[in-house]
Amino acid sequence: MKKWLYCLVSVCMLALPGWAAPLTRLDSLRQLGRWPLTVQLAVATRRVTPATAPLVGELVRRPGVPRAVRAELLANLAGHYLHENQPSLAIIQMLQTRRMALADHDSSRLSTACEWLCYAYSLLKDPRPGLRYGQEALRTVPAHDPDQARRLTGIYFNLADCAALIPDYPLAARYYRQALSLTRQTQDSANTAVALASLATYALRQQLLPQAAQLLDSAYASYPPPRYLGVQLVLDLLRGTLARQQGQYTAAVQWLEPTRARARQARQLNDELQALKELVPALSQLGRYREALLHQQRLTVLRDSMFEESSARHAREMHTLYQTQEKEQQLARLRLRTQARETLLRQRTLLFVGVLVGVGLLVTLVIVRQRARHILATTAEALRMRNRIAADLHDEVGTLLTRVSLQAELLRQTQPAPQPALDRLLTNSRAAAGTMRDIVWSIDAEADTVGALLDRMRDHLDQTAVPAGLETHLEASGLHDHDPIAPVMRQHLYLVFKEAVTNAARHARGATQVQVKLEKTPGTLQLTVLDDAPAAPAPATRSGMGLRNMRQRAEALCGQLQAGPVPGGGFRVQLRVPA
Repeated sequence: MKKWLYCLVSVCMLALPGWAAPLTRLDSLRQLGRWPLTVQLAVATRRVTPATAPLVGELVRRPGVPRAVRAELLANLAGHYLHENQPSLAIIQMLQTRRMALADHDSSRLSTACEWLCYAYSLLKDPRPGLRYGQEALRTVPAHDPDQARRLTGIYFNLADCAALIPDYPLAARYYRQALSLTRQTQDSANTAVALASLATYALRQQLLPQAAQLLDSAYASYPPPRYLGVQLVLDLLRGTLARQQGQYTAAVQWLEPTRARARQARQLNDELQALKELVPALSQLGRYREALLHQQRLTVLRDSMFEESSARHAREMHTLYQTQEKEQQLARLRLRTQARETLLRQRTLLFVGVLVGVGLLVTLVIVRQRARHILATTAEALRMRNRIAADLHDEVGTLLTRVSLQAELLRQTQPAPQPALDRLLTNSRAAAGTMRDIVWSIDAEADTVGALLDRMRDHLDQTAVPAGLETHLEASGLHDHDPIAPVMRQHLYLVFKEAVTNAARHARGATQVQVKLEKTPGTLQLTVLDDAPAAPAPATRSGMGLRNMRQRAEALCGQLQAGPVPGGGFRVQLRVPA
């Protein structure tokens, strides 16, 4: 009776105005474990704020939190990071949500996680993983979902954005047409106008001006006033752009000037920037050079400010990632100290009991001491593993982040074209994020299977060999996806494979394909990476730091590494280790 009364009081407190937003009160989250499950779920669904984000991040890593509550906290934390324009952190939370949904066979949560992953990767300008997760979201949307059409519309919009980044405009147009069909079914006039405007944009890029004008007229007709400001800005901006490309410069200025003013008043900087890009050449064609010069100055200021804001945002995101890793290391050290104290206390207790009982318990004391040695050895091995992880994080990610900082500083000092430096900054940021993902994957206990290793290999082939123009083929022989594999074996095998594939993509001139084979024979596990590069005039060894690292990893596994050219053309890296 008391338990039900406590639940009723807790729910009533949540409904009161003073308790309307428990996530804004840190005490409500700190005492989350004392609440009934229904109240915990109510708290977990509340919006995450910058003040509560660190505590929510600790809760999702805390053992003992109910699985359903952890899933809600992860989703809301990912939504907070997306709202704060930190897509890398949102991806980390959504990947955990996706793993939990796969384990629970929860298709609705799985579809939502994949949809957000698609959107986050589009923000990072990394479209290929976004396309893969967007297509998975399409496959997993529940057929009985009453909101199925709206969810499918959002997924198609995200897929179209990723396709446009590749760029694959026909694919993007196909996704937008599918979204357009759904918005018309649900009578969603705003999104119908957005889809038609996006199709008009692709028609403009292909110089299909009559088709673009027809699509734009349909967009205006499908969404009569009053319109949302964002949609109105998009439509008017497209109208002005179309008029400029048709040579109607006076009409273009008449559309673009009010659009620029509204965008500036509403602080829609991206829309103002696009309007200025079209307005400056239109004014120049009309001979209104003074106005064109003023708008060009504003355009330069906008570009510089947006670049500085983007750099600061990336710096904050990297700082948050560093703080998260630092807190995890502190928790690990605290657990180690607690285990050491417990072990010491247990030893003293057993020794005291042994002295009191006498000689008859000496055998028991020896057994306990052996067990204590085993615990200490296991703890020492765990400490060495964490030290190695910390070294990898420092050597890999630390160097890349230093390069990002140096290049950002260089861009601030140069005049005035920042585009090449921005490309380098984005490249280094992606490399840092990729390295972080590799290290986190290497310590993930849920990935200790052959299937997880093969999936990771396929992802790296798609990201490295395919962009280099190489056809890929991955074959596994004598292995099954559910077969377990030791963490050390999995990490070294993947890093040797990654180094060999990267060398093939960078140095195998004239190669058209790369073949990877992982096979298990009695007592032996063998990894082979072979490309078909033409034979070089002189013997090619591709020796260097990468080959030396691969040999060291082979020695760590008590195995053998053979690397060298193949008669008739090609280069082969073969690792053979005891199974």
